[in-house]
Amino acid sequence: MKKAIALFALVLCILAGLVSGSLALYTKEIDNIGTGSVLAKKFTLTAEGTEGYEDNVLIAPSETVTAAFTVSNYSGDYVTEVDMDLEIEITIGAATDKYAIPHITAALLDEEGNPITGAVSSVSDGSGTITLTIDRAFEANVKSTLAYKIALTWESHEDDIDFQGPDYGNKYSVKIIGTQSV
Repeated sequence: MKKAIALFALVLCILAGLVSGSLALYTKEIDNIGTGSVLAKKFTLTAEGTEGYEDNVLIAPSETVTAAFTVSNYSGDYVTEVDMDLEIEITIGAATDKYAIPHITAALLDEEGNPITGAVSSVSDGSGTITLTIDRAFEANVKSTLAYKIALTWESHEDDIDFQGPDYGNKYSVKIIGTQSV
């Protein structure tokens, strides 16, 4: 009987080996097929007032005062790597502790002094805003600079004498917003 049990155990081991071998699946693992990474593209916008940004510049009826500024999509060798939309907003109002000269009008001009037709002006009584939106103002990877001028003109009226002197003055500011074009 011991021989039968031993023979039965041997046959059982052989059958288990055959069955387990026939039920096996191929498996192979590859750890690293390569690596990669992503980096943020460069996005830069610079602006500079180039002339006419002084305080207390005097103006009289029928005169115009201008201020020039530039907007660029680079700083040194650092150039924006995406197309960029641009919005320019010029705000005009009463200077600090002054009353606004009501007959002041404002315009946004190109570098040659021509009015920019796309600029939307809502300036009245010496206060308001001028906005200009330019789609794809700057192309990716191409250094570019845009030049503009602001013109403040005192339109002459019969009551101009009422607004002369140190109690009246207007102030202007320029805000530039660059946004990635989509």
